[in-house]
Amino acid sequence: MPEAVNTSALGTDTGFEAQDSRESMIKVENVSMVFNMASEQLNSLKEYAIKLARRQLFFTGFKALDNVSFEVKRGDVFGIIGTNGSGKSTMLKIIAGVLEPSEGSCVINGSIAPLIELGAGFDLELTARENIFLNGALLGYSKSFITENFADIVAFAEIEQFLDMPMKNFSSGMVARVAFAIATVIVPEILIVDEVLSVGDFMFQRKCENRISELIETYGVTVLIVSHTIEQIERLCNKVIWIEKGHTRMIGDPADICQTYRVLGGRIGSAESEARVFKAINVLSALHDDQYTMIAGEDYYDTAAKTTSIVWGNMNTNAAVVACGGTHINTILANGLAGAYNIPVLQTRTNRIPDSVVELLEEYRPTKIFFIDWESNAQSALKHLRQLEWIPDIIDFSFNGSIFELSKAIFSFGQEQGIWGSTAVVVDFSDNSESLAAAPYAFTHRCPVFSASISAPLNSNELVALLSMAEIKEVLIFGKTIKEEIDTQCKQAGIKTRRFSSESIYESCINICDWLFTTSDTTKKELCVASLTMSQWPDILACGTYCGVQESALLLVDSADLDSVAASFDFITDRKDVISHLTFFGGDSNLNELDRELLSRELL
Repeated sequence: MPEAVNTSALGTDTGFEAQDSRESMIKVENVSMVFNMASEQLNSLKEYAIKLARRQLFFTGFKALDNVSFEVKRGDVFGIIGTNGSGKSTMLKIIAGVLEPSEGSCVINGSIAPLIELGAGFDLELTARENIFLNGALLGYSKSFITENFADIVAFAEIEQFLDMPMKNFSSGMVARVAFAIATVIVPEILIVDEVLSVGDFMFQRKCENRISELIETYGVTVLIVSHTIEQIERLCNKVIWIEKGHTRMIGDPADICQTYRVLGGRIGSAESEARVFKAINVLSALHDDQYTMIAGEDYYDTAAKTTSIVWGNMNTNAAVVACGGTHINTILANGLAGAYNIPVLQTRTNRIPDSVVELLEEYRPTKIFFIDWESNAQSALKHLRQLEWIPDIIDFSFNGSIFELSKAIFSFGQEQGIWGSTAVVVDFSDNSESLAAAPYAFTHRCPVFSASISAPLNSNELVALLSMAEIKEVLIFGKTIKEEIDTQCKQAGIKTRRFSSESIYESCINICDWLFTTSDTTKKELCVASLTMSQWPDILACGTYCGVQESALLLVDSADLDSVAASFDFITDRKDVISHLTFFGGDSNLNELDRELLSRELL
């Protein structure tokens, strides 16, 4: 899979330029910027001199900008977006006259106030009062001008009480206040803003934005702005250019470009996958209200509790599993046990049971609770369970040994109770995405789950002996970490093995999801969707129970990888006849609204 960000042009909207007769304020034509980087490290001036004398001093050219062109008209609020290291700040420095381009030209028509590096030129040993005059002089203001506007600068920066304090005692936000106040005390013809609105506290950011809006609305100042806050660019600008790794990707309408950037900006993946996703963005249409649903709580535990509450009424409510949510492996091991009894799996914090989980327990009052806590991190929560008003029977699987030992303890309990099916699941601790995708099958088919870790690898001899004793017919292995010796030993014992692993994690997860679809008896089924990121696994710990009860499957999508997104599009499109609707888990920090709309559109 390619691990590169695409930089080819996606589109340029220049139709309105021909009719725009306003005066040109900034004209950038075919600008390229090359920086020389030493090809080897030199640790002293002597080494440098020797290399120079021997003509062995070599440099590698780094192209920060590659043939970039655009024009800013009078009154425009022109935005520049792109990921870190894409050349945005370099472009602003060329326009401000700080750098000379290696190729091309940049023509400026008007006075410039550059807000590129707030605080540059301050002497932190001096007081704020002294620095106001010093920094003003560096920006080209006369002493009389600073004196005349001194009160306005101080008032805007809100530092009246700290004027005679050395600036080394100021916070970074206070320094930014002073710098911004000095830089915007005049009304320039062109204002250049580089991430200024992302510094300082929330109120200061709002104050800065209001000041810039005043310059735009009242004085008609032309503004060139760089920001990583796409919503800000979309709100303030009337034109936008997207630069990626020095190359122009798009230029034109802010709404269209910002929407595309949200999905494609900085993503890895093949050009073919990007074209597939780009096409989907361009034909994105309004969705039906019932096209997808979302399950999201105030936090991870609340999301998991809401997920469980939807299906608990369809289960045996006399019992429940409570697993420590500090690690995903507790819930992974719990899925087979919960499926065998047709009971839910709830997650607890290490120090206490979340309120949303307490509410569910009090509503259904299970008489038996299985408690799973590898490394015994949630003993405070266990104490709380023992103090519940109706005094449930607690079967405690708190364990301080290896994950494999905990797996065996749960397996032995289930073996004594005669609850296991004919299939077992094996997954390594590090293969968490695959184990989450496989959780619905473990629940539905009453699978004992065995896990191991790098520090305590799986004992394949012991495992095969246990499986043979329990008359397990098949072992499903998820992920690439479990060694292949287990396949050989299982074969010798007459036990089938099946592996689910691919070169990429997203491919493995799609294959698991597809397999779950084909093994389900339901003809029309819901598809659950979540983000393929470590940050979301707490959100989807309850998905094994949910998908098992609903007879659905879990599709994990890596929105930062366009190959994963495109493959997910194809998966949904190819199965639209058997997918009733999509259900997303977690809030916008995982798969955002645009991600959800693009995936749901594939059902139309």
